[in-house]
Amino acid sequence: MIKKKIITTLIGLSVIASLFTGCSTKGDVIIPEEVITNVMKANEKSKSYYAEFKMDSYENQKLKESMLFKQWTDNSSGKVKTRIETEDKTSGKVVTTNDGDKLISYTAKDKKAFSMKIGSELALGSNANYKDQLINQLGNISKTHQLTFKGEETVGDFKTYHISAVAKEKNSIIGDQEYWIEKSNWFLVKSSSESGNNKSIMEYSKLNFSPKFDDSVFVQKLPSDVKVESIEGAAKNNETTIDLNKAAKIIGKPILTLKENSTYKLKEVKYLNIEKSKHKEINQIYEKDGALAFTLTTVIDGNKVIDSVDKNLKIPGEEEITIRGKKGSAMKDIKCISWSENDLNYSILVGNPKVTMEDAKKVVEALVVTN
Repeated sequence: MIKKKIITTLIGLSVIASLFTGCSTKGDVIIPEEVITNVMKANEKSKSYYAEFKMDSYENQKLKESMLFKQWTDNSSGKVKTRIETEDKTSGKVVTTNDGDKLISYTAKDKKAFSMKIGSELALGSNANYKDQLINQLGNISKTHQLTFKGEETVGDFKTYHISAVAKEKNSIIGDQEYWIEKSNWFLVKSSSESGNNKSIMEYSKLNFSPKFDDSVFVQKLPSDVKVESIEGAAKNNETTIDLNKAAKIIGKPILTLKENSTYKLKEVKYLNIEKSKHKEINQIYEKDGALAFTLTTVIDGNKVIDSVDKNLKIPGEEEITIRGKKGSAMKDIKCISWSENDLNYSILVGNPKVTMEDAKKVVEALVVTN
């Protein structure tokens, strides 16, 4: 445990050093030593808290949606417990609870509840110190954005540090970000994200680090006529493991695939059938050196072939390309390529940092139809 804490601290220091004391010809990313000191002084262990905040979404500078949130977070034991209540005009009131073992989400308007077990990955994410989460987030975004320290500002009742992150490339899917971080606890109390004509702003109005919770807060009290559906069970029912021959029979025609070579191996083929939305897709999952390399998806939407370069569907960061002699699109930020062929919609999503976009393009060009 001591060794882990030392390693975590060193990693945190190295991330902070790269973010806040790096060289810049303009000198605009160097953050004062006082700020760095406060970051390291901020609580190592996450505090329990009660918070209220809102999230506003804009399109062409017009407010499109506004959501109100209330959040209870108990960090007093080894298992984090949370309760989040949201409300908007579309979904109405949604209550999500996590008692440390199981997460349940209930939508009052539809009288539907879903549950899922808190696995190791989800538990690890929920148990992470909010300071560490923010530092990691800034560390990741610094690879694609230019960070700038804007100084100290007061946001509502909070004294904050203001940091901006401007995308290094135009039309980035992530867009420009702004962060207002509460000084004492290194807690993100306000943020904004702007990409293309879309903008979202999240801002806290209440934040109490000395709350008194009763365990009943983290337990759902559902109406007697509401049945809780397991997300794992629903996903399991919708997704099955098949082979390429079965995939071709489901679609009714041969589909594109990659012949196995020394670099990429086909691990498995998954068939996803979501009956309610009439969505069907075949996912071919490939590995490289025993680790996930990419997923090749064939979508059968039952309606029409999606134009990969339809301007009405185009999102910020999406570039028009020609692939396999056809019009397609590519998103560098998430390393994804999409195109349509033989009345089917295809996409390849890279899931390995060692696989580049150029590698992905070569894979797409090398695809052949199943026999």
